[in-house]
Amino acid sequence: MLYTYTVDGKQEGFSRTLAAGQLTTHNELFGRKETISPLKGMGYPADKPRWKRSIGKTELFDDSYIPTVVIDKKSKSDIVQAPDMFTMKRFTIILKDEIFTEENVVTKTQNRYQDKFQFRVKLENKIHKRKIFKFRASSDDPTFLRQPLYGDMAAAIGNPVHNQVIVRVYMSDGTPVGLYLMIEVTSSKSFIKSQFYGNEETGKITIPATGLGVPLDCATGADFKEDVKLSSFKADEGEDNNKIKYLAKAMNKLNVDSESEVKEFNKKWLDLDTFFKALALEYLTGHWDSYWMYTSNFVMYDAPEESTKDTFKYYFIDQDFDQTFGVGLSHKINDFGDEFPSQSYKTLVDRKWHSADSGNDGSYRAAIDIFLKGGVTTKMFEQHLIDIVKHVFNPVALGRRIDEYVRRYAEEIDWDYNMDRIHLAYTLNNTHTIYYWSMDDFHENLEDSKAKSVAWGLKQWIEMRAKAVAEEFDFKWDKVPLDPDEKIAGKMMMKGEEGSNLSGTISIKAITNSTVLVVLLSLVLGLFM
Repeated sequence: MLYTYTVDGKQEGFSRTLAAGQLTTHNELFGRKETISPLKGMGYPADKPRWKRSIGKTELFDDSYIPTVVIDKKSKSDIVQAPDMFTMKRFTIILKDEIFTEENVVTKTQNRYQDKFQFRVKLENKIHKRKIFKFRASSDDPTFLRQPLYGDMAAAIGNPVHNQVIVRVYMSDGTPVGLYLMIEVTSSKSFIKSQFYGNEETGKITIPATGLGVPLDCATGADFKEDVKLSSFKADEGEDNNKIKYLAKAMNKLNVDSESEVKEFNKKWLDLDTFFKALALEYLTGHWDSYWMYTSNFVMYDAPEESTKDTFKYYFIDQDFDQTFGVGLSHKINDFGDEFPSQSYKTLVDRKWHSADSGNDGSYRAAIDIFLKGGVTTKMFEQHLIDIVKHVFNPVALGRRIDEYVRRYAEEIDWDYNMDRIHLAYTLNNTHTIYYWSMDDFHENLEDSKAKSVAWGLKQWIEMRAKAVAEEFDFKWDKVPLDPDEKIAGKMMMKGEEGSNLSGTISIKAITNSTVLVVLLSLVLGLFM
C-alpha cells in the first residue's frame, strides 16, 4: 500500500510503501524518505580482545533510525540565551517505536561561543537504562562526522566507549535547533552501569556485590606521575579520588621489560589492552584534547570487583572526540606542519609538552614515557596499532563507513547548515572563532581540502596516517572491509512488564500510521504541550 503525509496542505512529494499485511509503521518524520536505513559498520577479527560487558546499543542508540528530540517551547528563551544551567520545561525523544518525555529536566550548556552550542540533560527516569546525555554540536567540524567516526572505531576495536546516535532537535513550536550527536556521559554512573555491568543478550544490568567504583573525570594535568595531581582527577561530590595515586605509584615502579611483571600489573592495576588501543586511536586521529597530548578529557574507573584492599584495578576510557583528524591542532603539538599525519608515534614519545597555554598539562607524559620507550609494553602497543590500521583505521574500512554516513546524513547536515540559529554566539570577550559551514565545505573537507578549523581533509588525514603506519611496520591493510557482528540487544517490553527497561513517562510500542502523523506533528508543531 502506498501512502504519504500532508501538513497544512503541503505534501511530502514522494510516496511511502506499507508492506502487505503490515498494520503499523515506525515513527516517521515528515519529509524524510527513509525512516529505517541500516549503515554498514566496521568489523574486527574475533580473536582480538573485545569488550563484552555492555548492554549494547539498545533501541536508544540504533543508528538505522534518526531520533527526533523536542524541547518544549516554554524553554525557548533558555535556548536563545543559553545560560550556564537551566531547567528544560519538557524534554521529549522520539525513537523508532517509542516516545519518552519528561518535565523539568536539569540542563547544562557548553561552548556558548558558537551559534550552535552543546548541552547536557539529566533525566529522573531512565531510557533503556540510561539517564544522562550530552548533545554534541561538532561546530568546528565542516563534515560533522569526525566525532561519530571516532566512536565507531573505539566500539569496533572492542573498547569501552559511549554509545551514540545522530538526532534532530526541534522546539515544540516547530523551530529547528540543530543536528546533534547524542551520547552517553562517560563519567556518569549511568554509563558505568550500562558499559561495565551489562548483558547484551538480556539487556539487563547486574551490579556486583562490591557496588560500583568511582569514575574520575580527568581535567588538564591528569597524569600518572608519582606526585600525582589529585585535583585533576575529579570525583563526584562526596566520593574519593585517592586511590588513583596508588595506580600511579605502581605504574612508576613497573619493569616494562619483565613479561611477568607486566601481566601482574595488567591484572591488578590497569587494563593494558584497552589503554593501548585508546592511545593508538589518540595517535592515529591526532586526538589532541585527551591524555597523550593534553592530559585531559578522559575517565578513569576503578572496578571494585577486580580490586583488593591493597590493589585497585583501573580502566581508561576516552571521551569527547571533536578535536580529532586535524581539527584545532595547534603549533604547540604539531612540529611538522602539513606532514604531521605522516609522522611516527615515536615523535610523540619522550618529548617536551606544555601544550596548554597555562602549562598545566606538564612537560612530559608519565604513562607514555613509561610504556612506549621500549620493552614488553611497547610491543603490546605496536601490535594493537598495527591491528587497528590493518582492519579499521584505513581508507578502505573508514572509507566505506564515511560513504555510508554521507548517504544517510548528507540531507540532515544540509538541513542543519541552512537553518537560522535561534542562539547567537556570545561575543563579549569571545576569543574563539565562530564557525559557519556550507555544503561545499562539507563535501570538500571530506576529501583533501582544508578549512578554517582544520588543515587536512578527512579522507586525506586517514590516508596519510594509515600509509605512514603501514610503511613503518611493513604491512598492508585489508583490501575488503570486515563486516561487524551487530545487533540491537535486549528484549523489548512494554512499560509495566517485569524487567522492563522502558521507564520514561511515555513509552509507545506500536503505533498505526495514522497515529504517527498525529503524535509526531503534535510534538513538532507544538500542539502537544
